[in-house]
This record gives sequence, C-alpha cells and structure tokens, in this order.
Amino acid sequence: MKKFVYLILVLALAWLIKISYDMYVMNQQLDSIQNDLHQSEQKNATLTDQLVALKRGVDSSSATSAPTTQTALVQTGLSPIILIKQRLELVQFALQQQQFVYAVEKLNELYYAIEQYALAETLKQSLHQTIAQDKTSIQQFTVAKNQQLEKFDDALLQLDHQLMIQVDNTQLKPTQQPVAHFWQNWFSVQSVKQPEVELVNRRMILKEVQIRILSAQQSLSHGQMKDYQQMLDFAIQQLDTLPDADSQKIKQQVIQLKQLPILLSPKLNSLAVMG
Repeated sequence: MKKFVYLILVLALAWLIKISYDMYVMNQQLDSIQNDLHQSEQKNATLTDQLVALKRGVDSSSATSAPTTQTALVQTGLSPIILIKQRLELVQFALQQQQFVYAVEKLNELYYAIEQYALAETLKQSLHQTIAQDKTSIQQFTVAKNQQLEKFDDALLQLDHQLMIQVDNTQLKPTQQPVAHFWQNWFSVQSVKQPEVELVNRRMILKEVQIRILSAQQSLSHGQMKDYQQMLDFAIQQLDTLPDADSQKIKQQVIQLKQLPILLSPKLNSLAVMG
C-alpha cells in the first residue's frame, strides 16, 4: 500500500514539474513575442516618419531621375512600354508587401521620368495623371491603414489584458444553459471549488491563447493578414475547449474581431493604363 502511495506521489510530482516547465516555456515565448512587437512598433513609427519626409522631398528628387532613366533606356534597348510596366509591377508588388514608402518613392521617380520615354503625348498625360492619383491613393490608404491597425491593436491589447486576468482566476462561472422547465433549477448542483487539475489545464490553455493573440498582433504589425486571421482561428478553437462563462466571453470578442473588415492594398490605376 505504501509503495502505491509513493508511486502516486512521484507521478504527481513529475506532473507538477512538467506543468511548471510548460508554463516557463510559454512565459518565455510571451516575452519574445512582446519584444518583437515592440520592435515592430518602432519600425512602423520610423516608416511613417519616412513617408512624411518623402512627401516633402518629392520635388528635390525630380532633378536626378531624368539622367538615370535616359541612361537606362540606352543600355537596355527594351520597349518603353515594357520598361514602364515592369516598374509599375514592382510598385504593385511593394504595395502587397506593405512597403508603402518604397512604392511612393518609385512612383515619384517614374512620374518625372515619363518625358524621357518615346511615348505618345496622350499616353504620357494619362500616365502623369494616374501616377499622381496613385500616389495620393497610397498616402490616403496609409493613413486609413494606420488608423485601422491602431483599432485592431487596441482590441488585441484588451484581449491580452483579459487573458492575463483569467489565467489567475480560480472562481469560474459556468455558461448559462437554457432551462426547459422551471423545476430543473431545484436540482441544479454546482461545485464550490474547481478541481485543481481543471484549473491548471485552463491556465495552460489560456496561456496558449495569449500566445496566439500576441502572434496575431505581431502578424498584423507586419502586414501578414493571412497569418493574423489564422492565429485568431487557433485562439477560437482553443477557447472552445473551455466551458466557463469568462472564457466564452473572450471567445466571442475574438470572433467579433476576426469579422471586422480589413483594408486591402490599393491597385495601381497607372498599371491598368499600361494594359
């Protein structure tokens, strides 16, 4: 009998050690993700400053773009339409990669280089007009995108804060189930204290959800919207396993956040002009 008791104690101790190690690993992951998010926020702030500086320095770059373009035309010998289309496709790719500063810079260079290409005057005028529209659209999109990201970021931070509170919550409330008959309330039985194993498992699941939420925030800051949606899906799936009311409330908030519309990168009008 004593051997059996000792065996149970050893198994329980080993289980507690494993749980402690898992919690330690999760905390390390959370710290790493939070550091990455902080660096991403600093990078986004730098990019915003660069965009403002680029907008102010549009005129100063026009003087140097023309000679460079003339040299490129002589060296390549390609059709002007092909060259312009390639440059615009590069800009469109930069937009898809959330490189808005680079995209505006390249559009600005092309705008002042149009006159160096052997094109019909009507096509030159159309390109000047559509490139100017594209630059304005990108700048407006960047402002709207930053505002949307701030809203998403605030919502994710609130979720992270709620998860931190729930990780240490030991007083769980079951979800309210619909009652078909009034007499069912007479026989309802609720446990006064949650089993320790259930609380530990819940704490671990909430830690995993917290990692998913922070990963979603990180993907959002990098413009990786597919990964952002995927992380939210994982968080919802993990919260599905928790029956308590607080966890289900957080799950509904994650679902609402996932359903919010996401701004897509603008399409270049100038690229459509080139066919």
